Amino acid sequence: MFNLSKVAMRRLVKFNSALLLNPKCPIWLQRAGLNMLGGFGILPESTTIEKLKLAGMDAWWFNNSTQKSKQVVLYFHGGGYSVGSPRSHRDLCAYLAHYAETSVVSVAYRLAPEHPYPAAVEDAIASYQALIELGYTADDIVLAGDSAGGSLALTLAIQLKQQSQPQPAGMFLISPLVNKKRSTKSYVTQYDVDPVISHRWSHQMAKNYLNHSAELIDQACLSDKDLTGIAPMLIHVGTDEVLLDDSLTLKQRATQSGNHVKLVTFPELWHVFHFSASIFVEARKALQQAGNEIKQFFKTRSNS
Repeated sequence: MFNLSKVAMRRLVKFNSALLLNPKCPIWLQRAGLNMLGGFGILPESTTIEKLKLAGMDAWWFNNSTQKSKQVVLYFHGGGYSVGSPRSHRDLCAYLAHYAETSVVSVAYRLAPEHPYPAAVEDAIASYQALIELGYTADDIVLAGDSAGGSLALTLAIQLKQQSQPQPAGMFLISPLVNKKRSTKSYVTQYDVDPVISHRWSHQMAKNYLNHSAELIDQACLSDKDLTGIAPMLIHVGTDEVLLDDSLTLKQRATQSGNHVKLVTFPELWHVFHFSASIFVEARKALQQAGNEIKQFFKTRSNS
């Protein structure tokens, strides 16, 4: 299997991010570029992909066989709520399905600036309810996502709690965007070491989604939300990324709320390094660890 070294992978990521994740690059081209990067990797032999609809949205089902499993990971892709798709995250979702030995469904929720907040949240809720209507129970579902998608997964769990609905079996959050106010220390200190997120691109994404509205930022920000009673969570974060403190804060708040939470930090790795699983062994190792945790989420819930 082809593997790039950490040094080579960092250089490639930095080049691609500077080219695409850049306010000077039109949103349509950012989207097309990410789809190209994610769309051609060699996937595990056991993986099959079905392109269907879920709650009216395009959805890619990554199955670890020729059929959907009885349990499912509902995955929300990252991309600052403005870019990204099931195609861009094809590598990540396929390897996650392989290691978790379960189906992963990735939904194409509406994107900003055409569809600002709360459109993505509404679509996350709708996709979960659609799985329930298909016959899955909360015990059969794990929520997952990276960056903005991790924020959607966490927001969905909080919404389910507020609506007195059962929590899913667990959550797998990769570098979740928790603090929409972007006020943590790592937003100041980490731009120089994170090869993915630049200050200008981060500013563009925030404007697209929340339009710099203080009221909307307060509504969408998760760093001050009540986490009591939400599903157990696994958090992955690299030490060389702007959103580092978001994960550290989430872990602390979840622990203080009495939740089961496991935080895994990856030294000298960058924002959502899991993205390139087909060519980066560190990404596969991380997804294998996550897959084992997801299997444990399902096992624990089935035994409770």
